[in-house]
Amino acid sequence: MPRMKTLSKFISSLFHPLLFPTYGAFLILALNPNMFGYFGERLHIVWLIIVFALTFAFPVVWILMMKGLEMIDSLEMKTSKERIIPFVAAGTFYLWTAWMFKANVHMKIPLNVPFIFYMMAGACISLFVAFFMNNFTKVSLHTLGAGSLLGLLLIMMKYSTFDMRVLFVAVIILAGLIGTARLILKAHTEPEILAGYFIGFTGQFLAFSVVSKFLN
Repeated sequence: MPRMKTLSKFISSLFHPLLFPTYGAFLILALNPNMFGYFGERLHIVWLIIVFALTFAFPVVWILMMKGLEMIDSLEMKTSKERIIPFVAAGTFYLWTAWMFKANVHMKIPLNVPFIFYMMAGACISLFVAFFMNNFTKVSLHTLGAGSLLGLLLIMMKYSTFDMRVLFVAVIILAGLIGTARLILKAHTEPEILAGYFIGFTGQFLAFSVVSKFLN
């Protein structure tokens, strides 16, 4: 059992909720080489660095500052009350990232494929739904991220030239491992785990199907 808990902690750290936008952006760029290739790999790296900085590095610094100021008891934020300010901070950074990746000439985002923007819009939708639900239950943000990644991958199947069936199955298994890890660590209940999957998955489809129609 100690080994299972150690592995579960490793999985939870490797797939921290704030890392999923970076993983998603990487998948978008890797699975659509024909759409983004002519912009050059160096620019892709810059995009990934921007996503990582705004959606992971900055929020983590904010949370560490809160811990230093004793505004939260632990970095795990075990109670719903401790999650309120980090939710607002992460939501602000997510909105900033979405705005930066809306098609524009300065970032050289192609007008016809603003996939990173829609991914971030979906992440914002999911995050704010989870923030609202935080008043009633502690939704698993780990499985919310996993659900978002799964939804994004399913959407990308429509655009990518690669056969993504094996990758899709792998992500399903990964999502299951993440949920299992959170249960082993007793960080969440089963309903909180399932709610995370549903909110994350739905957020991506709302962004790509509804938000995209309003902006086109």
